[in-house]
Amino acid sequence: MLSLGLIAASAGTEIRYNEYSASPTIGNGNGEIDGPASEFGAMAIFIDRVRTLTRKLDGEQEVVFKPDQGTPRSLNALRPGVQFSNGDAFSEPSWGFLYNSMPFAMSFSDMLLFLYKKDGINLAQGILDARNGTQVAFPVVSSTMQGSGYFPKPLGRPLCREGDAECLAHGNGIGLAGLCTSGWEIRYLNTPEDVLRKACDMLVGDGNNLKFSPPTGGVAPLKLMQNRSIQGFEFVTPVDDLQEFFPINADPSVLDCENELDDCTQNIGQIGARYAHYPGWHQPFLFSWMHIDKSVWEGLSEGQRLAIKFAAGHSVSKSHTTTESMQCQALRQMIDFNENTSQLNRDGSERDESARITVVPWREEDLETLREATTAHMESLMGPTGEAREFAIVYKAMHKVAGIPVAPGDLGPFPGESCALESSSAS
Repeated sequence: MLSLGLIAASAGTEIRYNEYSASPTIGNGNGEIDGPASEFGAMAIFIDRVRTLTRKLDGEQEVVFKPDQGTPRSLNALRPGVQFSNGDAFSEPSWGFLYNSMPFAMSFSDMLLFLYKKDGINLAQGILDARNGTQVAFPVVSSTMQGSGYFPKPLGRPLCREGDAECLAHGNGIGLAGLCTSGWEIRYLNTPEDVLRKACDMLVGDGNNLKFSPPTGGVAPLKLMQNRSIQGFEFVTPVDDLQEFFPINADPSVLDCENELDDCTQNIGQIGARYAHYPGWHQPFLFSWMHIDKSVWEGLSEGQRLAIKFAAGHSVSKSHTTTESMQCQALRQMIDFNENTSQLNRDGSERDESARITVVPWREEDLETLREATTAHMESLMGPTGEAREFAIVYKAMHKVAGIPVAPGDLGPFPGESCALESSSAS
């Protein structure tokens, strides 16, 4: 009898897995290996490579991975970083996000070195096994630096277009201290949220009134923005953001988010969060990990397992390169999307301010404050026992490869930066 999640097909084996996101640079998207971005899916690279390699094995040994949200996450799952499962339930280890990305993470090339040359994958698996974990975990796709926030006001000096008076009036922006005292409610990932909280406490103390909306699965940030429940958020890369937050094919006449929220098509620039912040200090890259139940894994032949591991390594590099190649065009499209378009009130009436997306670099001194807060937060997660000890083991192993958290200047360019500079005139 085949175990749950491992299905015999007419020409091989099908492994169904729970996919945490269908975004093009993370999940299977629309299943295409190459562009255009609207059809691309990073996981399609892994899936295709596995099929190609396993077809070459003797007999009918083809393996097909298939996203299926009906598959329990405790069985087979694609996750950001590493999760733990005992077969009945799953949890997020305190150190699991380090294998996805961390604020001011090492470079992508150093992360590859840690994973594949310095036994980083084996280290994670060893910790899971020591806990009596029931899954085998390894990275399968990666993507580029993410944007670090769409906000109603720029935190640094925006790259304003010529003649954009509203943008130019912001000067050098409100800075991190201005964000901390804005009273806004924003949506951020858990670890960057913790870092932001600490940074705000360091900067403004009791004056910190920044609030956070939990990143709840299934609740789209766009709907929260359209409802004016939050004032800002971070999401993924320009490729994903363009598809998610600028509904090209939607009926442009449904602009009333007050009475017709379900059908409302206001995009984030029209809502008012026109300032797109970079670099992605909070997530300089992203690694997604496949978790396969050990009973499923052990039910495969040695040749199938080797082919899957080889395909995973290939896909990690290929998906990063492919998604990076798409960011420039996507960011340009996003910047130009709201040309000659005004911001809107919740009921769809116009406001006399441009809705055009504008890139904003963080202030250097604010990035340094965030880096200091990151160091303090990481140190607070380390200890001599339990998960705190596991965290210390992983973090120190990473630190031997690269001095983390890295300096702001070592974060590298944000995706599509050249296009942003070509499309904007800094003043």
